[in-house]
Amino acid sequence: MLPAVLLVAVTFTYSIAWVLYWNMAGARTFSALPLNPRRVWKVNKVFFSVVLSNLTLIPIGLSLLKYRYWTVRGSTQVVMNVHYNPERPHNTLDVYVPQDPAQVMDSKSYRLSEKTRNDAKTLRPVIVFIYGGAWSSGSKWMYTLVGARLRSMGYVVVVPDYSIFPQGQIFDMEQDVRRAIQWAYRNCMTFGGDPQRIYIKGHSAGAHLCALTILNDSIQRIPPSLFGSSPTAISTSPILSTLFSRNLQSKNDSDDALPRIRGMILCSGVYEIGEHFKHETMRGVEEISAMARVMGNSESSFRTYSPTCILQELLQVSTRVDRNYPTESQTRHRNMLRHLKSLLPAETLVVHGDLDQTVPMRSSSEFYMELKTLQLGPSAKFRIIQGMGHEEPVVALMPCSARDAPFRQALMDEISQFIDARRA
Repeated sequence: MLPAVLLVAVTFTYSIAWVLYWNMAGARTFSALPLNPRRVWKVNKVFFSVVLSNLTLIPIGLSLLKYRYWTVRGSTQVVMNVHYNPERPHNTLDVYVPQDPAQVMDSKSYRLSEKTRNDAKTLRPVIVFIYGGAWSSGSKWMYTLVGARLRSMGYVVVVPDYSIFPQGQIFDMEQDVRRAIQWAYRNCMTFGGDPQRIYIKGHSAGAHLCALTILNDSIQRIPPSLFGSSPTAISTSPILSTLFSRNLQSKNDSDDALPRIRGMILCSGVYEIGEHFKHETMRGVEEISAMARVMGNSESSFRTYSPTCILQELLQVSTRVDRNYPTESQTRHRNMLRHLKSLLPAETLVVHGDLDQTVPMRSSSEFYMELKTLQLGPSAKFRIIQGMGHEEPVVALMPCSARDAPFRQALMDEISQFIDARRA
């Protein structure tokens, strides 16, 4: 009896691991499938933890369906499936419009009246929310309740879909986030949003995309002369060389530049791809995870798309040029920092749970330390929420009558203090 049970258990666990490798890692030959029992066990452990986690989300799923397909159907609270990127018309976004007695909405056009738009006092802060999903899954409709929660807090919320793997690589995702921010800036007033108070919020892979998009755009707009008079100054950094050599046409096009973002809210993000790849390897999921393939599958490309590494190389290059002229070098470095601060968001809030097993907390702490090293610390805040895991920054915000989510109030307080305290 016992041998038969063991045989069934082994067959079952290996089948799960092999199916996951077939579907997610593209393993099409027997040699590409995992045979090591330890790896098979690790893959099964992650798989069942995800299944159990999803089972606990069933009440939220029912609330999501009720809200999206019943509560707001045909109302002016949510404007769905708006095209924002002409280059990828299949990607759309949803806009969540806060209720306000002073705001008069046209039920046919879903736009505020001209009189309301012209009254700056009625304009609300705008949050562009970029969801996570390991760069390979997720959809804006899944985060309907996050948009609803932020909307109930008085913000105009924009939730875009973006090109996930395998339809898109990291550059496509970055471009989609960029276009969503530009769309929000150009159109938010028609929904009662203030274009001077745009915040970008991301979770997990979404936080990575937020930080990467904003950093790359800001660094590309720094005059190269601030890195040193020698043309080889930037060439000493593979990351900066890549940034300044790509998209030169877009960089010189003022219409393509991002607006100044008022603030970034980054939750449970991945900011160092190489270190996170090591963490995935430890968990046994590096081959079924899309991250390495999305990021170019090499150590150099991992660094290129790591916000922490970008800040490190930016500091190294700006401080080591023209060492024979230390006074000029120090002046240039101060000017570079001043210029960078004028382009980056006025404030950044980095949030992470100390019990996050999917993305270790050190990812956020090291990114925050690099911000401080670049003398950006006063405009950046790091909040550690005790007892919080990886999914809670979004799950806790999802309204659900069947549960009172822990961390909900703490997260809402952090968001409202970050956005509204500055307004006050």
